[in-house]
Amino acid sequence: MKEKLKLIKNLLEKRSARRKEGLFVVEGPHLVAEAADQIKFILYAENLPLIKELEAKNILCFKVSKEEFSEISEVEAPQWVLAVVKMREYTLEDLVTPSVSALPRHLPLSKGERREGVIVFCHEIQDPGNLGTIIRTADAAGASGIILSKGTVDLYNSKTIRSTMGSLFHLPIVEVEDVEETLALLKNKNIKSIAASLSAQKNYFEVDYKGGVVLVVGNEGAGLSTEIIKLCDETVKIPMPGKAESLNVGISTAVILYEALRQRFAFSS
Repeated sequence: MKEKLKLIKNLLEKRSARRKEGLFVVEGPHLVAEAADQIKFILYAENLPLIKELEAKNILCFKVSKEEFSEISEVEAPQWVLAVVKMREYTLEDLVTPSVSALPRHLPLSKGERREGVIVFCHEIQDPGNLGTIIRTADAAGASGIILSKGTVDLYNSKTIRSTMGSLFHLPIVEVEDVEETLALLKNKNIKSIAASLSAQKNYFEVDYKGGVVLVVGNEGAGLSTEIIKLCDETVKIPMPGKAESLNVGISTAVILYEALRQRFAFSS
């Protein structure tokens, strides 16, 4: 058990350990349940109903004392269950050939029909809460997936994981090294790139989001560089007639994603 506790501490504290092992940690019944298909093992300190369900699936579950659990828990009020989870690897190809399961359940498909969702490209997003909000919103809006540039906060940071509320298990997320190369690859797949920038001339509702689209959003402080904006096919802004200078990047992404959803799908009553 000491080895398992040591492993969990290393995974929680060190990005390098997470990458080396291909593992990360989720805490709390909701996240553990969402991660069920990727779980390596579970530690728990209370006999929750979830434990019996997971043991029935032949998932290894180990009981520890509340004192031991509290030593590794990262929340103020522990929920007495956590899981060590295997990372799932995706490629850009997984994003450009989305499956029906990635789409909102309440939007019916005709027989044999396949629809594309918007891809969200996060460039150097620094705040774990912002990244988690973007992933959760992209999931809710039926996005095809997420791309993370080099320099973006670690997807498997515990704060990021909690902010996604389990949505990181619902859609493919790909990390890339080269932004220019990635945008060029997407363009070759007939996917239009739309950059979100305060300097844009067009409002976000004045462009077409139907067809293959990647929405590129930037760093909280600096936004997107001129070089990246020039690589994109369109640039849009959110009008702000009030006195605020800018919007949180998570909120901005949500506004644009739901305009894309409005354009793409006719909601039935």
